[in-house]
Amino acid sequence: MKIIKTANKITLELLNKKKIGFIPTMGCLHEGHVSLIQKSKKKKLLTVVSIFVNPLQFNNKKDFRKYPKTILADLNICKKNKVDYVYLPSKKDIYPEKKIIIKNKIHFFKNYMEGKFRPGHFEGVIEVVKRLLNHVKTNYLFLGKKDYQQLIIIKKYLNSINSKIKIIPCETIRAKNGVALSSRNKLLNQSSLNIAGKIINFLRKNKNHIIRSKNNSYFIKKIKDFGAKKVDYLSAFNLRKLKKTNKPSTNTRVFLAYYLGGVRLIDNF
Repeated sequence: MKIIKTANKITLELLNKKKIGFIPTMGCLHEGHVSLIQKSKKKKLLTVVSIFVNPLQFNNKKDFRKYPKTILADLNICKKNKVDYVYLPSKKDIYPEKKIIIKNKIHFFKNYMEGKFRPGHFEGVIEVVKRLLNHVKTNYLFLGKKDYQQLIIIKKYLNSINSKIKIIPCETIRAKNGVALSSRNKLLNQSSLNIAGKIINFLRKNKNHIIRSKNNSYFIKKIKDFGAKKVDYLSAFNLRKLKKTNKPSTNTRVFLAYYLGGVRLIDNF
């Protein structure tokens, strides 16, 4: 496993390499990330993992500062899973300019859910993805369905620039109690994790009722009754039409964001 810390070096290292699988991360790796790595290895791809906490996608500076960082553990996970390259860029490598001007304006599926409650978030995501893909000339991009809205927006962006990169969507990996694995889970104590498990299991059992409900106030109240401090949204979307829906179908997913123990959690099912 090679660890590369600069944009020029990673570009040179991969210059004549074929069949590259790229997993961009913000670190604090867990079994969800491991599943992406394993998918890339199973396809017999040269596997590259980047670790960079992108400041542009945080609309809350406090949230950025407290984001968990576990670089030594991350490198051990990558080595154990036979990652070929780990790219550890500095902020200067990704954003060399003094003043960052985001030119990519998102016009699709951004005024809902995360786009609504985190203004500028997806513009920041697309900006870092664009720059990382300039450094890592990949054939395949592995993304988790846990951040489903983000996955859709990145896919739409790549289509809009006629990119030949193939996105490989990967299933959400869950803990035994049903909670979607997330780097932010490290900020929760065991009591909060138990509550999160009760919330997601209740909601998944009632998925069709949530979808059909024209007013989700009952389910939002139940989430708060379990112990959530605040619920940003609980919405059902048809993924083919990218519109809210009240009709259950194979294209319909429920999206959720709420606060627990001062930590904001998102999920979809």
